[in-house]
Amino acid sequence: MKPLHFLLASLLAPSLACRAEHAAMGGSSTSSSAERIERDVRALVACGTRHTLSADEGGRGIAAARRYLAAELERISAERHGGRLEVRSEAHRVAPAKRLPDGADVVNVLAILPGRDPKRLVVVSGHYDSIPSDVMDARSDAPGANDDASGTAVVLECARLLGGLEPRATVVFMAVAGEEQHLSGSTAQAKAWKEQGYVVEAMLTNDIVGGGRGSNGRREPDRVRLFSEGRPSAGEEVIGSDSDSSSRQLARFVEAAAEREVRGFDVDLVFRQDRFLRGGDHKPFNELGWAAVRFTEPNENYDHQHQDVRVEDGRQFGDLPEFVDYDFVARVAEANAAALSALALAPAPPTEVQLDTRKLSPHSRLQWRAVTDGTVAGYRVRLRRTDEARWSKSVDAGASSELVLENTSMDDWLFAVEAYDAEGRASLPVFPKPLR
Repeated sequence: MKPLHFLLASLLAPSLACRAEHAAMGGSSTSSSAERIERDVRALVACGTRHTLSADEGGRGIAAARRYLAAELERISAERHGGRLEVRSEAHRVAPAKRLPDGADVVNVLAILPGRDPKRLVVVSGHYDSIPSDVMDARSDAPGANDDASGTAVVLECARLLGGLEPRATVVFMAVAGEEQHLSGSTAQAKAWKEQGYVVEAMLTNDIVGGGRGSNGRREPDRVRLFSEGRPSAGEEVIGSDSDSSSRQLARFVEAAAEREVRGFDVDLVFRQDRFLRGGDHKPFNELGWAAVRFTEPNENYDHQHQDVRVEDGRQFGDLPEFVDYDFVARVAEANAAALSALALAPAPPTEVQLDTRKLSPHSRLQWRAVTDGTVAGYRVRLRRTDEARWSKSVDAGASSELVLENTSMDDWLFAVEAYDAEGRASLPVFPKPLR
């Protein structure tokens, strides 16, 4: 019987065999986004394994994947951004842990599009590491087409789609390693940014967004799930609501921006941090008090996640590229890009937002700190009933730093305040703290 890496190579025969072959193709910008995404996924799969602890064997292993990603981002920078993307690999030393018994250097690949607010970050991520059935097996083939070459390909495609963007916030396109080892790559990156004084205003992670047929036999090519925590993990105080963390505000914003631009594609809000028994790279950002959410396909197939490539009783196991719906991934990328653009071009959210709770009243008074640097044209108060999932009303406050809502009881309504600029681009809404 042939070794598994030979079997995998035969499955990939019609695709790219290595990064060098891909580089020779030139990556035509005239191909459809689905074709570009498939090319990226197959190039990553062709690395054999992308286990965080895999050896560098030239065309095989996580280092080969890292070289591919850096080279592709450099190409995107030159072709789409006039060389403005700063592409770099950031290594983080991770202490020994259960899945990293000797510790490890975990390397993230970043492409940074500078904004006018250099310390204000909007981040899109996917993890480029993969594992077979045994999480400690760094040798066996681990194609990881859906988990998570699909999400990593979304990051690359977003970098292409946002070519020419001149953002207010700095945009980071990020492929992280070590996700399968305790979320170590994203954890290290989030902590490093915190220590360096950055503010991550929004973080979108894409993990398992291949959109194929699920273990339930269903395919839903026009729906993606978006997970967000309600009560914040850390770093912020939310009083008066179970569904108004900064991550929940981000999820609503992403849904609206994505569905406005990607017609017929449903961004399905799932009001919990993640799936049961699972975790993703948004979690370390939540734990530092930052708004972060996760995109995941609607129907997962567990035969094609964390499985050795094999056939048992006529049943194919393994995370192989033929099980990915590339048109679906392209729509996920478009949804991400729409949200990233809206976030990055918007003014910064208002600060010191408060709801006056000092006395009983049938009216509700909100106040906030006004920005005077010319970036904000005005403010809006968003409203929804306590049993509504999304903001359903809005009241313009103009350039004022407060608004009294007559005959609108704080007992019956929830509020948030957003800033908007002269072009009408709105910031993330901010849920108020009580003024006592």
